[in-house]
Amino acid sequence: MSNYLITGAAQGLGRSLALGLAGDNNNLILLDKDLEALNLIYDELVAAGNCEPALFPMDLLGANIDHYGQLQETLSKEYGHLDGVFLNAVTLPAFTPIEYFDYKQWYEVLHTNLNANFHLIQQCLPLLKAGETQSKLVAILDQSIEDHPAYYGAYGVAKAGLEQLMITTAVENPSETIDFYNAKLSPFQSATRSRQFPSEDPTQLPTADTMANHLLQIVLEGLHAEDIAKLNDLA
Repeated sequence: MSNYLITGAAQGLGRSLALGLAGDNNNLILLDKDLEALNLIYDELVAAGNCEPALFPMDLLGANIDHYGQLQETLSKEYGHLDGVFLNAVTLPAFTPIEYFDYKQWYEVLHTNLNANFHLIQQCLPLLKAGETQSKLVAILDQSIEDHPAYYGAYGVAKAGLEQLMITTAVENPSETIDFYNAKLSPFQSATRSRQFPSEDPTQLPTADTMANHLLQIVLEGLHAEDIAKLNDLA
């Protein structure tokens, strides 16, 4: 039985990852700030008979170091180890030129999309190392950042920072017990993307379920893909 933590698990790609991992007697720990949406995915998984996930309501913007410590303590007590962590939670602000970017929103986006992932990685590494099988640490990135787009502001800076944070963590942990992945995913259907690109036809994009299935196939099999880089070879 494997234990997987998914952040931003209530909707979009996080929800699809939860559905994809729900079989095979896996234990799921679903973290999200939206408790109502968490309850909906909980009911869906239980009704399907796939699993009974543990819900961890947590707002990454408002969380402090004690909250992350409590998360590690709870996971260690309840599960003993983690077999996989999917760093998926994200906030996406409006597209704004740097010259006019609201400084408060800048700090909020950097904190949610980058600083929070630093704390999660730091707290989860001991749990990922504690298992008897190969564990997975996966950061969900954005392929669009490679095109250096204008107006991505704090979101683009945070995603680039998370990419480097994962590379540094992989190089510092060259053991064979954890597989590290940077998943630079191409655009897919989501409510957030529809708000950002209202003129785009979402039916021309893959669904979140399709993207999640692709990601899980690569990660769970320990493979490489053009958009999903396994970082272990960098060590």
